[in-house]
Amino acid sequence: MSEIRYYEEWAMNAWPCLQTRAVDGWLLRWADGYTKRANSVQPLYPAHLPLGQKIREAEAFYRRLELPVIFKMTEASEPAGLDAELEKRGYALVEPVSIQTLRFGENDLPQPAHGEIELSPGLTKEWLSSFLAMSPSHAPHKETIRRLFAQPLSDCCFAALKVNGETAACGLSVLHGGEAGLFDIVTGPAYRRRGYGEALILHLLHWGRERGARGAFLQVLAENEPAVRLYAKLGFTERFRQWYRVKQEVRD
Repeated sequence: MSEIRYYEEWAMNAWPCLQTRAVDGWLLRWADGYTKRANSVQPLYPAHLPLGQKIREAEAFYRRLELPVIFKMTEASEPAGLDAELEKRGYALVEPVSIQTLRFGENDLPQPAHGEIELSPGLTKEWLSSFLAMSPSHAPHKETIRRLFAQPLSDCCFAALKVNGETAACGLSVLHGGEAGLFDIVTGPAYRRRGYGEALILHLLHWGRERGARGAFLQVLAENEPAVRLYAKLGFTERFRQWYRVKQEVRD
């Protein structure tokens, strides 16, 4: 198995969705529109059906759900030439993502320097309220988030960093297959560039290592330069890139 496919499968197993449909080597995921990674085609495996037929089937699937048609792409996407075909069909390239890892055995983790941490193995009302306050674009998906994490498939840690009783940053780690994945890391506007996001991440990394994780995994927008610099400071290195192809619909 290629490294890319390994981490793509890992991310799917760690990050839940509400429904998955298999179509000849492709996995069509659905989570009521919450996050592109949980509402997109994952073209992971070799296929046999004609490419055009499969694309049309994927398009019909998401249109029935009244969602945009999205493919999550990497250099290992199957079949070869899929990205070029999607571009010809009017799919725009959006949100290049850097997939990064950290090996715990090769790096000493410093102790967090700021704030008090609250850790929970499950989603709490307070954590969700803080997350949505810091990420208001996700507010319409509040109930979907509740459903996704009502019965997590892996060992989870919902973390909130407190400063004078207020949540300065929050995030989530998922332990799966010997890796601790970091997701939904956000810092409140008043607390940015003050070390609170770094402290939160360090707490999550320590949590994962204490539970036997060999390393950590994350996905960060390649254009998010402050986050990329922070992860590099902590010892993360890029393994590969992924990107999304989104169908540009023509409307009257």
